[in-house]
Amino acid sequence: MNKKILIIKLAAIGDVLRTTFILKGLKEKYPESSITWVTKKEASDILKNNQYINKIIFINQALKELNKAKFDLIISLDDEDEACELATKINKEKLIGAYYENGKKTYTEDSSEWFDMGLISKYGKENADELKKLNKKTYQEIISNMLGIKPSEIILNLDKEELGFAERFAKKYNLKENDLIIGINTGAGKRWQCKKLSIEKTAELADKLSKELNAKVILFGGPEEIERNQKIKERTKTTVIDAGCYNTLRQFAALVNLCAVLVASDSLAMHIGIALKKNVIAFFGPTPAAEIELYGRGKKIIAPIDCVCCYKKTCDKKPNCMDKINVGELLANIKYLLKS
Repeated sequence: MNKKILIIKLAAIGDVLRTTFILKGLKEKYPESSITWVTKKEASDILKNNQYINKIIFINQALKELNKAKFDLIISLDDEDEACELATKINKEKLIGAYYENGKKTYTEDSSEWFDMGLISKYGKENADELKKLNKKTYQEIISNMLGIKPSEIILNLDKEELGFAERFAKKYNLKENDLIIGINTGAGKRWQCKKLSIEKTAELADKLSKELNAKVILFGGPEEIERNQKIKERTKTTVIDAGCYNTLRQFAALVNLCAVLVASDSLAMHIGIALKKNVIAFFGPTPAAEIELYGRGKKIIAPIDCVCCYKKTCDKKPNCMDKINVGELLANIKYLLKS
């Protein structure tokens, strides 16, 4: 019997990407299933070419498209208004996750381990944040237990056109197959100003990678990092390669795929590096390191400060958590990964 499954996961793009780990497990548990994924338009590109997804629907079209549908299972992993509304209104046999009940957002008991730590926690935000800090399980462990599936890898499949884009970039910058290519993602989006390594430390790291490891260093970023990356290049004493800040999402991923190692904060770039099975050095300050699964291919650097995992978007504390991240520690862990 074909089991119809609806996944509701809208944003952020990195969270959508990391949630793809559930797909293989769902297919193993329900071999004859068809999977529909509802997301936001800006996140949909990260799901392209995924062999386990039968259909992708944008959230603004979902109620209209699915109003006559019936699903055997709805997995609702977002607490946004529109996600909860959809999970509530669509006809289903079983729901796991967030929904509306009597006009209030709530969540099913079998999803409580995750949502107890979120904005709609029945314990309130302060206690939810404390639970986040105390949590030692990865996102994959929590959600797998919630769904009763085996955890698997995050899925990001690049196509020939995207791989060709990366090949042309490599040719342009004379990047050879035997070169050690290390990427540094310099931003963390508008929302999280406290996740970024300073311009000075980023430049210092780039210089050390070039001098001590003879690495070719690529700077990654989006439109918000144009000025930032220019300042980093001006401060480096060695040559670094700017990946450009106007690549599409999948072009960005294709360029990350050139790297042997990616250095990044808890960000979309980090999730892309993990999905592409890169060696990832991930550094953490305001967000929890425990949730991140590196699949044995990376190292986590956690700021040595008592207020780590504060969930603050900005901070006036001096020194702050990113000031506490040590360039020498980043370099040592990169060397360790390369040796192992």
